[in-house]
Amino acid sequence: MQALSAYDPIQRHALTRYGRLKMLQRDVLPKLGESDYRVKLTLKALYSAYQDLEELGLHDEAQLLRTADKVDGLSESPDSTMYEPDNFDQAA
Repeated sequence: MQALSAYDPIQRHALTRYGRLKMLQRDVLPKLGESDYRVKLTLKALYSAYQDLEELGLHDEAQLLRTADKVDGLSESPDSTMYEPDNFDQAA
């Protein structure tokens, strides 16, 4: 992934938004109940941000950010896979 300054403003916004939502997914969602409305809203926003990255031609960056937590071993909760975009339909 390139330095953030190498992207145009809309791409930087999309990357930053996706990164912040991934942080919420990792740090906050495991503390909330599955039926909490904030979980569903965050997952929908995460899915939307992921789609935005793909539409902006940032598929590789999206994949890298999506798998970064798994590679770093930051996925603490056994339920954390529930919050992955692949499993979005289960939570919605």
